[in-house]
Amino acid sequence: MKIACDEVDKNQKKYKNQVMLTKSLTLLAVLTAVTFVPGTAHAADRPDSNPVATSEPGPRAPASSSSSSSSSKNVTTELNSIRVSIGLGKFSSALASLKIADKNYPNNADINNLLGYTSRKLKQYSQAGVYYTKALTIDPKHLGALEYQGELFMLLKKSTPAKMNLEKIKAICGTNCEEYLDLKKAIGNK
Repeated sequence: MKIACDEVDKNQKKYKNQVMLTKSLTLLAVLTAVTFVPGTAHAADRPDSNPVATSEPGPRAPASSSSSSSSSKNVTTELNSIRVSIGLGKFSSALASLKIADKNYPNNADINNLLGYTSRKLKQYSQAGVYYTKALTIDPKHLGALEYQGELFMLLKKSTPAKMNLEKIKAICGTNCEEYLDLKKAIGNK
């Protein structure tokens, strides 16, 4: 009887482990799906944002008729992977990956915006400001960089430049876009 009970206990533990694994994998799949569904992630972190073309070359793609598409797919794929780390709160890891991406794809506004975001989350405010400024130099209408830079200004108790960013966002996308609403909330009544 003891052997039969032990066997039942082993089977129950095995079943519980399988259930836990299934639940964990399901949760991971849901979190990943939410991260990659356009409109559900934070506006500046949407995977549907297109990289901004720059005057400096990125990594060379093999010569073919789809070389620019291939290069764009690579930066998009890389950013999507990094956004997963950011979504999981792994800012140090994301920052390291973004620095590599910045070397591979220099002067990319999206990469610099996310470098600023992860730096800000790691309380590296000075460096975050440098990255946001670079993103906005590359693309002055980058909504995510305008919003996040405004949030950085508020952390630094600089409400006037934050309000200027809010006005820039308003001029680009109006008062109902996510970036405007988020920055307006961050500014509050200040």
